[in-house]
Amino acid sequence: MQTIAIDVKNGKSFIDLSKKTVQPGDIDEKKKEFDRQKMAHLILRLTAHTLQCKLLDLYESFAWDLQEQFTDLFEAFKASLSDPDTVFSKVDISEEQKKALLFNIQKKMASAPIKLRTIFKLQCYTYEGIQAIKESLLEAKKQTCDDKFSLIFQLIAPPEYKAEVVTLDKNGGIERLEKAL
Repeated sequence: MQTIAIDVKNGKSFIDLSKKTVQPGDIDEKKKEFDRQKMAHLILRLTAHTLQCKLLDLYESFAWDLQEQFTDLFEAFKASLSDPDTVFSKVDISEEQKKALLFNIQKKMASAPIKLRTIFKLQCYTYEGIQAIKESLLEAKKQTCDDKFSLIFQLIAPPEYKAEVVTLDKNGGIERLEKAL
């Protein structure tokens, strides 16, 4: 990336913010960085609105300190989704600010559950075989379901069945679905 140019005209300094100087290889990286910082700023702005205070006050009281502790503010917020006590123990933040900030972080950054589906065929023509299919599907559901993973089997039309998984972890969901089948 090229250095930033400063134009001095009539005693005033202007920073050259032209997109022409951005290298083609840096465009995606800089766009991601911009989007991450924009999301972090939005969360702080919503928190300031909730607390009815100035946004600058939040930056001065804890946000800039968080940014120094982590690679950026977005990473700090992301880490606070899983372990807020560790993240916020490093900065001076009131309980009211922490509560409002965590609410906005969870609202804007929480992962949406995803659905994974597959269709498979099971054939059996005897009564005992049909019962065995039913029992094996119920046992697979019993062994794989927990609070983060939900497995649902549906009969489409004999011999086709559909298995559907609702989970937050795409890779873990695929592994569990394969294990169940």
